[in-house]
Amino acid sequence: MTVDGPEADARDIEAGVTVIIPTLNRRMLLLRTLHSVLAQTGVPVFVVVVDDGGDDGIEDAVEALGDPRVRLLRHENRRGVSAARNSGLALATTEWVAFVDDDDIWAPDKLQAQLAAIAADGSARWSCVGSVNVDDEATVLWWADPLYERDLSRALLRSNSIPGGGSGVLASTGISRAVGGFDETMSNLADWDFYLRLAQRSPVAAVHAPMVGYLVHPGSMAHNIARSVTEYAYMKSKYAQLRSVLGVQLDEVQWLGYLAGMAFNGGHRWTGFRMHLQLALRHGRLRSLRSMGMAVVPRWVYKARAHRGAAQVPAIWAQSTSEWLRPVNAAETAQGQPLIPAR
Repeated sequence: MTVDGPEADARDIEAGVTVIIPTLNRRMLLLRTLHSVLAQTGVPVFVVVVDDGGDDGIEDAVEALGDPRVRLLRHENRRGVSAARNSGLALATTEWVAFVDDDDIWAPDKLQAQLAAIAADGSARWSCVGSVNVDDEATVLWWADPLYERDLSRALLRSNSIPGGGSGVLASTGISRAVGGFDETMSNLADWDFYLRLAQRSPVAAVHAPMVGYLVHPGSMAHNIARSVTEYAYMKSKYAQLRSVLGVQLDEVQWLGYLAGMAFNGGHRWTGFRMHLQLALRHGRLRSLRSMGMAVVPRWVYKARAHRGAAQVPAIWAQSTSEWLRPVNAAETAQGQPLIPAR
C-alpha cells in the first residue's frame, strides 16, 4: 500500500509520536512491549496496535488496559507484517512515527533521545538507535551500535546496518508516506528495504546508546530462513540498477554470516552448515570451516557460546540496559517466569 504525499493538512498534525505495533497471536509479548512504549518519557505517545488476523483475544487485552492513547485496528484476514505497518501508518496524525515489533522492548527515553538527535542534526528526518539482543531470561547477549555516518544511502545498499530490526527507527510521517511505506511483498527484510528508501531521501540522526531490547527466540520471524533467502534475492534485483549507478556491491559475506547465525540459533543446524560452507568455498572465509562444526555440537554449547558473546558487551551498555530492561519484566520475574511465556 502506498499513501501518496505528506500529511493532508498541517493543521491536523498533532505533537508527539504515533507508535505502530503489528501483532499476530502474541498477546503476552505484546502487552510487555506496550508497557515499554507507554512508559516513554518526555514525548506525547499515541499507539496503533494492528492485529493481523489473530485469534488470541488481543481485543479484550487492549481494552482492559483502559488507556485512551492506544487504538486497536484489526485485519480480519492475515495480510502480513508490512501491510499491518502500512495500515498503522495510514492512521498516524502526528509529525513522527515509530515502529516496534510485538516481542521487543524499548528504553523509556528512546523516543525522547531520537527527537533530540534529530533536532540537533537540523536536517535529518529519521533516526536510529543502538540495540541489544536479549534471551528469554533477559540476559544481554550481544550489542549493535549504529554507524557514525549521516548519509547511509550507499551503506544500506551494501547491507542492513540499522540495529534493532523493525523496532529501532523513528521517522517523519511525511517522509515515511512519501517513500511508499513498507513493501507488502516482503516481511523478514521489509524493514531494511524501508530504511534504504528513507536513506535515499534524508540523512539519519543516530543515537549511540542501547535503546531497543531485541528478543532472540525461535519463534521470531527472522528465523524463517527460507523466506529471508527469497527476500534477499528480491532485494538484490530490486536495487540492482541503483547499486550499478552508485558503484555499490552487496556484502554477501556479511549476509551469509548473519543468516548462518540465525539458522544455528533457531535450531536449523544444517542450514547454518550450508551457509558456512558457501562462505568457505565461494568467498574463501576459512574460519567458516570451524563454524560448520556447530551443526553437530549439543544444544548447551549454543547457549554457552551466546553467553560468551555477552562478555563482549561494553560495560556501560550492559549497565544502562539492565536499568530499564528488568523493570519492564518485573512482574514476571517476581513470579519466576521467563521473558517468553510458555506456549
